[in-house]
Parts: sequence; structure tokens; C-alpha cells
Amino acid sequence: MPSYIYKAKKDASNAITGQINAQNEEDALEMIHQLGLIPVSIEESNAEGVLLRDIPEVRVKTRELYFFSKQLASLLKSSVSLLKALEVLSQQTKNIYLSRVIGEISIGVKSGRSFSACLSDYPVIFSPLFVAMIRAGEEMGNLRQMLNSVSDFLKAQEEFSSKVRSALVYPVFMLIIGLSTVFFILTFVMPKMAVIFKDSNQSLPIPTLLVMSISHFLQVFGIPLIILGAIGFLIFNRWRKTLQGSVFIGQFLLNLPGVRDLILKIDLARFARTMCLLLESGLSIIRSIEMSIPTVHNPQLKMDLFYCVQNLTAGENLGHSLAHSNLIPPMMTQLIKVGEESGSLKESLGDIAETYEADINETTKLITTVLEPLMILAVGAVVGLIVFAMLLPIFSMDLMAR
Repeated sequence: MPSYIYKAKKDASNAITGQINAQNEEDALEMIHQLGLIPVSIEESNAEGVLLRDIPEVRVKTRELYFFSKQLASLLKSSVSLLKALEVLSQQTKNIYLSRVIGEISIGVKSGRSFSACLSDYPVIFSPLFVAMIRAGEEMGNLRQMLNSVSDFLKAQEEFSSKVRSALVYPVFMLIIGLSTVFFILTFVMPKMAVIFKDSNQSLPIPTLLVMSISHFLQVFGIPLIILGAIGFLIFNRWRKTLQGSVFIGQFLLNLPGVRDLILKIDLARFARTMCLLLESGLSIIRSIEMSIPTVHNPQLKMDLFYCVQNLTAGENLGHSLAHSNLIPPMMTQLIKVGEESGSLKESLGDIAETYEADINETTKLITTVLEPLMILAVGAVVGLIVFAMLLPIFSMDLMAR
């Protein structure tokens, strides 16, 4: 008879783990209910009591959450029950960890817990925004429509982020290739040429001496520099995730004239799009702002939005509250004021998001168009200077021979 390891709750605060023998998973759940417990998760175990699907936690991509939401909405539209739909998705999901999580959620739903409550058990996968929208869909009786809205939002966010990332792929690729080429020439090609120059016993031009000095330095310290650079990158990556690091980087980016507008537009587009979706789900303005703030990356803009929540709680309207921020453009605050006065705030936020997203797309295209030739010219210029410095002594020797 199969053995099952289960996790269950006695009440809201006490959870226990145990093991029972049953013919199948349904019998095991029934036995747990008879014990007066609420099952949270259940897994089949082998003879030693080790979980057969002991899958380590992995990152779940936004694209995978989009497919989960869209497929679940499609199954519900086909009159499939929520429990059955979750069981089907648990079997079909390719991500093994997400498949296991969906299976545990289906167990929670089967035990009588709400779908949103089960989702909230996995905050790393399902954000508070995701859970809040599902909860709103449950309360208003339109879970399927809300799942479609969530999936559309996730798709739009993924496409938006993908466009921003793809705009930087080619310049970064060119930079890596260029640095690698220069490093190869200086550390492998130049030393062989330097031997010829030394054997000629002639005075070398200043550009050649400079390149030879750099080549010698990289030969001696190249590997340690690469190691130190990798360590420095890891330290910086951890530091930028801290509060102090994020605040410093946020302020630094806002002080860059060419970057400031783009950074703000990206954050404001995310904020407007998220808030529009939350208002459509039936949440209040204050609650919508609170749940939209985590989508903003810039710390200063986050603080301004927190102050906006305080002002709204004190009775001020949204447009005037946002006008206190120096980072939010007057155009955005004016559109929001008009939307509030006309009762079309959701439409105004949607228009703001579309406007900023269009501006961001145009800006990223322009940046890519300008950066590509600049990177090629920069790499070509550096390689050309090195080649010139290497050939200059050869031309000198040829002139002396004549």
C-alpha cells in the first residue's frame, strides 16, 4: 500500500507533518479530514519516507505564469471546474517545480481553501498583485475574466521588458567582442611582435612603446584583473540589491541627463498600467496605488508614491497628490485630474501607459540605431590604433633600409 507524507493544519497557526498509508491520494486526503485536519500538501513517498518528487525551488519566469493564467482561464471557459483545471495543468506544466506547486494548490482548493489563499502560500512565485487580482475575481464572481486580465497584463509586461532588454543586447555584445579582441591582440599578438622590435635594436616610436607597455601589463596582471573584476561585479550586484545601493543607483541614474527621462518613463508606464488593471478589478484607489508601488524601481519615485497614499488617506485627490512629486511630469498629473473629474480615471491611466510605452519604444530604437555604429567605430578605432602602433616600427625599419 502506498505511503504518503502530508502537511496539514490544526488551526490557523499550528501546522503538523505526518505519514499515512492509503490506497491512493484521494483516500489519503479523506483520512486526513477524518483526523480533523486541513491538508495543505501531500506527497507519495518511498519505503524510506523520502518524497519521490523532492524538487528544489527554482525561479518561475513571467512567461510561465502567463501560460498558467491563460490556460487556466481557457479551461474554466470550457466549463471545467477549478479543481480539475488545476490538476490538468499540474500534469501538463513543463516546469517541474511549478507543476508541483500547482499540484499542492489543487490539494488546498480540494480541502476547502480559496484559490487566492492557496496562491498566497507561494509569494516568491505569485506576487501580491497577482493574488489580489485573483481574490477580487473570486469575490466578484468573475474569476475567468480576471485570469484573462492577469494573463494579458503579464504578457504586456514581458513584451515591454523584452523590448527594453533587446535594445541593449547588440551594444553589449559588441562591447564584449571588442574588449575580447583588444585583449587577444595585446596579450597574444603584440608580445610576438615585440620580440622582433627588440631584436632590431632601434628606437621605437612613442605609440609603439605605449602599446607594448599596456601589453606587458596585461600579460602580467591580466588574469588577476579579470578575477578581481568578476569579484567586484558580484559584490556590486549584491550591493545594488540593498536599500542603500538601490537608493544610490536610483539617484545616480536620475542625475544622468540622457537616461533620466527614459528611466522615469519606464517606471511611470509600469505604474500606470498596473494601477489601471487594479482599478478595473474593483480595488480602491488607495489599495491600487499601494499594490502598484512594488512595480516601480526608482526609490525616490517610490517614496513620492508612498506620500501620495498618505495624502489620499487624509482626503486629498489623486491628481493633486501626485503633483507634489518633482519626478512625475505635469502632463501625467493633468490627465489624471481630468480623469478623476470626468469619472474616467482608468481610461486616463491606460492612455498614459500607452503614451509612455510608445515613447520608450521609440527611444530604445533610437538608442540602438545610434549605439550600433558608435560601438563599431569605437572598437574599430582602438584596433586600428593598435595595428598602427605595431606597423609604425616596420615602416621605420623599411625607410632606414632604403
